[in-house]
Amino acid sequence: MSKNEQVQKNTDGDNLFASKKETDFGVNANLADEQGAPLCNTAPPKYHQTRIIRSGIDSLYLSFRGEVRSGLLSQLQEKKEIAKGGRRSGKAVAALRLANIPFKVNAKGQGMHSFVVSNAHFRLRVAGENAGKVPPLYVEISSELLSCCGYESSLQAAREVADSLLADADNGSISRIDLCVDFTSTIDWQAIDAKRWRCRSNRRSFYLESEQLLGNVFGQSGEVSARLYNKTKEIEKSEKVFFKELWQQNGWDGESSVWRLEFQLRREALKTCQSIDPDFIIELFNSLWRYYTTQWLSLCDINPSDSNRSRWPLAAEWRTLSKAKFTPHPVENIHRLDFECIPSDESIFVGTTGYLTSFMVKYEIESMAEALAVYLEHARSYFKSAENKHISFDAYVEKKVAEKQVKFVKLGTLLESEE
Repeated sequence: MSKNEQVQKNTDGDNLFASKKETDFGVNANLADEQGAPLCNTAPPKYHQTRIIRSGIDSLYLSFRGEVRSGLLSQLQEKKEIAKGGRRSGKAVAALRLANIPFKVNAKGQGMHSFVVSNAHFRLRVAGENAGKVPPLYVEISSELLSCCGYESSLQAAREVADSLLADADNGSISRIDLCVDFTSTIDWQAIDAKRWRCRSNRRSFYLESEQLLGNVFGQSGEVSARLYNKTKEIEKSEKVFFKELWQQNGWDGESSVWRLEFQLRREALKTCQSIDPDFIIELFNSLWRYYTTQWLSLCDINPSDSNRSRWPLAAEWRTLSKAKFTPHPVENIHRLDFECIPSDESIFVGTTGYLTSFMVKYEIESMAEALAVYLEHARSYFKSAENKHISFDAYVEKKVAEKQVKFVKLGTLLESEE
């Protein structure tokens, strides 16, 4: 199918997928009818206090076939050498513009792909001349791009980037996709009796972030895996604060903990429903979610009079989650997003203020002006006396600035300086 060919969309994605369920998954083809019509994501629950805030695609990994454009490999190699020198000297890394989007060329490749090119929303792996049969291009799309711009706009942007790298690039195929639902609930999801979980995988582990328990993982490292965790706590570490704005647009009160249920589907799992085509899979989002939340993983109410767990009914809270509705649509224009590899003002100022106020409390300082005045004195004293430090404060600052000149790059400025 050519890139410009209009994709014919089925008007009933659930029925389209249901026709494959009986042969591919061994489940009832009338599952969608039995479960009832999907609920609106913002409709208030009737019998419990689990409420869906939003649903969407959190991660998308694509592979592209084609021929790396003439002259581009030598250009990438040149930029890669500059990046290697930048890591040693502390100078900014090499920049490159693809599809009018700024990228930085990393100093190292990955696996069979000689080059890694990235910015805040894309990570590209480009194969060299002797890569064999591996796809010449892998594209990883960030959750922010997918969440703020929608699946289709993000896919189109990825294809434009692929076209700038590859001659005769195909439409791409999915290597991995993560479907997620964010919700609020009165349940303590970490305290649920393990017997209530029904899962096709026997592997279950904890979801940890900086040694803090956030939730659970089912089927880790498998072709299908699921994560259930406290998203509000997780973004304190990941700094994906854009989610808060999206939640508020859907009625979040700004205080309640938001949980996330997320299914990671790899290529082999998607092949069973013939949905590695990124255009075709749009029609299957609702049905994929319904299947994996009712047939692969589910939370049940214990029936003490029935020893067969497969007959235990779905918990009311889980029924709400299983009926989440996916409606991919762009929220804002893609060009409004920042592709620079620099930290946000929010992460800088909120983080710095947090540490400075802790400094004020520890040393009984009442004003920020006084804290700023004496901070350098205390910092120099610490580096001078600390047994585990073998570097002066000024040398440490110089070292960290050099590292972050490489890590955090104003790509647009670099490209302009090269012209």
